Amino acid sequence: MTTIELKDITKEYRSDEIITPALKNISLKIGTGEFVAIMGASGSGKTTLLNIIGCMDVPTSGTYLLDNEDLGGAKEKRLSSIRGKKISFVFQNFALIGDYTVLENVEIPLIKQPLSKAERKKRVLSALELVGISNLAKKKPSNISGGQKQRVAIARAIVCGAETILADEPTGALDSKTGNEIMRVFSELNNMGKTVILITHDKNVASYAKRLITIQDGRILSDEGI
Repeated sequence: MTTIELKDITKEYRSDEIITPALKNISLKIGTGEFVAIMGASGSGKTTLLNIIGCMDVPTSGTYLLDNEDLGGAKEKRLSSIRGKKISFVFQNFALIGDYTVLENVEIPLIKQPLSKAERKKRVLSALELVGISNLAKKKPSNISGGQKQRVAIARAIVCGAETILADEPTGALDSKTGNEIMRVFSELNNMGKTVILITHDKNVASYAKRLITIQDGRILSDEGI
């Protein structure tokens, strides 16, 4: 089943009279449960593509279907609802709040949901258990390693039950050994049925995926299984 479908997606950034194209007529489909890596040089458009898929940005033209819902013209309230419930992000720099404990950081996406405190804690601990760090729940980010911080970020991404995880250079701030450990976490989540889409410049990281899309100058250069 197709989860994500882009049809002739173009993205342009405008400043005064200058138009800078970022994506040029991108069309692709990503099915439920796929593990996709997107590679490309700096400025190729891969981050813009990920942001459009994640409803963090909107295309200049073209059609974006998510679970067969056309998101063209969708209001920010709807896009915000999609972020977290259907799609969630993992960032290179972890994006954790230093004054919060691990548990509190993972709990953030649940705060506005109609859940009791006990239910929120149960879901957070379940997510932490899934990524192997339930023992760190009471620690703060300053007291854990980079790899552990990224596991916290992954737990935060899955705590609401989002079926699609988008990762922006998730191993970029980690050494190679720790990066491989994090990629194994993504592989485990994919084996559980999660759709994983990540951007990377590292061929070793991309090798964990089952499909590789290469972007160049805002266009898809290649799209192949690996």
